Order: sequence, then C-alpha cells, then structure tokens
Amino acid sequence: MNLLIDENMPRSLSAQVRSLGFSVQDVRDIGLRGSQDSELFDAAALSDAIIVTRDRGFAVEATWPAGFTAGVVFVNLPDGSTAAEINAKVLQLLSKRKAESLLGAITVVEIRRALSRIVRRR
Repeated sequence: MNLLIDENMPRSLSAQVRSLGFSVQDVRDIGLRGSQDSELFDAAALSDAIIVTRDRGFAVEATWPAGFTAGVVFVNLPDGSTAAEINAKVLQLLSKRKAESLLGAITVVEIRRALSRIVRRR
C-alpha cells in the first residue's frame, strides 16, 4: 500500500510508517510543499496513494476528483497534540487494520477510535 504524507503531519512519520513495510512519500520530499489540494490529489492518484493528513478539506468526499480512488486518512486530533501522539495514532491504525479497509475510504483517526467509510469502490 502506498501512502502520501501531507506537510501538516510530523516530519518523523514517514520513516516510522516505512518501517512497517509501507511505501511512503512525503510531500515535502517530492516538491509539493505548499501545493494546492488538487495537486496533492493528482500526485496521490498517479501513485495510487492514500493521503495521510490533518487537513479537513481532504475528508470531504465532494472534494475528491473523479480519478482519485485510493483514500484519505484524516487525523482529527486536538491542535496541541505532539508529533509523538500523532505518529502513535497513525501507526496504531496501520498496524491493526487490514490495508483493504483503508482503500477507497475516508478514515477518521480520533483520540479513542478510527472510523472508515467507503467512498469509492476500487
């Protein structure tokens, strides 16, 4: 499974996710820092990558372009959350869930739970 880490996520997340065996790209490493959401959707669609973000705009199904089917992991934790707390919640999700449950879905990660809703069939 491919993941695209948004710039609003901790810089340390990519390496930690990669250690779980996932293919990971960070927008800061591929020249997309400061890009519009549409550009991130395009980049994710090209590599069939799930976007991992704290940006609420990605969690709105209506904003998904027609060619984007991979999915979004929206990390909805309090603004004061530390990088370690954010990373731990994402790693917990990725280590406990089957990859298939994230594909084509909006997955919302919260303090006490993570909920997925299928948006696009693959």
